[in-house]
Amino acid sequence: MIPTKSIVVPGSPPVDIAEYQALIDHPCFQVLRERKQLGVNCLVFPGAVHTRFEHAVGTLSLTERLCRVHGLAGTRRRALCAFALLHDVGHGPFSHQTEPILGGGHHERGSVCLGQMASALDACGIDGEQLRAMFAGEHPDAPLVSDRNLGTDKLDYLMRDALHIGFGGVPDIERIQFYTVLDDGPVAIEEKYMEDIKRLQKFYSYLHQHGYLNKTALTAQRMLQRAVQEARKVGDMSADGIWSMTDRSLLNWLESSASALARSLTGRLLSRCLHSSSVVLKPTGYGYVERCSDKPVAVLEWPRSHLRRFATLVGDGERLCELEDELAGELGLACGEALFAAMPYFRKLLPRDVRIHSRSSGGSFGLFEKDRDHFRSLEGDYLRTFAVRLVVPREHRERVMARGEWVRDTLANWL
Repeated sequence: MIPTKSIVVPGSPPVDIAEYQALIDHPCFQVLRERKQLGVNCLVFPGAVHTRFEHAVGTLSLTERLCRVHGLAGTRRRALCAFALLHDVGHGPFSHQTEPILGGGHHERGSVCLGQMASALDACGIDGEQLRAMFAGEHPDAPLVSDRNLGTDKLDYLMRDALHIGFGGVPDIERIQFYTVLDDGPVAIEEKYMEDIKRLQKFYSYLHQHGYLNKTALTAQRMLQRAVQEARKVGDMSADGIWSMTDRSLLNWLESSASALARSLTGRLLSRCLHSSSVVLKPTGYGYVERCSDKPVAVLEWPRSHLRRFATLVGDGERLCELEDELAGELGLACGEALFAAMPYFRKLLPRDVRIHSRSSGGSFGLFEKDRDHFRSLEGDYLRTFAVRLVVPREHRERVMARGEWVRDTLANWL
């Protein structure tokens, strides 16, 4: 059938949206046009200005194709496609980059949005309770969109983010979808195409190393987070109020904040006058990976156990601010001039095992179980990438670098 309504987004064929027009026209979905997929990473990769709206439509496109390939039809297909379209509707401004300091998560917020979209869901013939179960991960079809390896959400954002960042080498997503196995177990892929899923996982690793976790992007992210934290200290804006903002309205709020530090950090962010690394802590044995050239950076090594505990500290926004300000005072810097551009502990970022279906035996097995070399390669990728970075204004780098060992020891005492 020829679609009567369609949308075209970069990297995807025309997407048939006729059945979901009421959902797409709803304000809860339209606001995704104003929320960048990769947030402040566009300060590093100028092309990365694509939005959650584009990604949602692209995920719908892949899910429609998955349903065609595997013969999913009727209310099952419609509910799954609606989940694909709305899976990110709960994201706030700058998405994952502000959510850690606001509390809650976009899946929980997404469930709230579903309540606001009840009439649109009814107009599209979508069961709201079934959709809520998918958001909560309690519906057997949810992994077709949300699976960490083969879900249409991941397949779209890998392709789309690479396109806009400017990275080549995207795996053959169409072939991966064609040979995805949908049975009573977890989503799997045919054994014959095991190398394709390995390439997909290595590409995911590559995007993290050189795109998502780019050190300059992480610095910009922490500057944004700290600006929001400071603005909230002197204002009465609730987390819900911030969550409802667009990227631009959040920046406007920060620029007019009563907090001088929030305004200063926002100004530096918008003019791309970013802090720079002065002390870098890498996992033991991986200090050699850090490229310093002739820059004033102290590169030191830390046990993985210390890095894991520090990653937990990073998740506590108030404690992290206290640590940053304490270090700033000891280093003769002002509040907000010493920040930690850190990242989650690397194991959280490792791809999960994927089920491989063997047509010859009729059974299945885990990829990591059979190919330990592949798993170790992925683990090595993240160990090379992982770092805790103390970032400061460039004019203070040399002075702070000279106290690198003191910084490392002080952090160890905090743990």
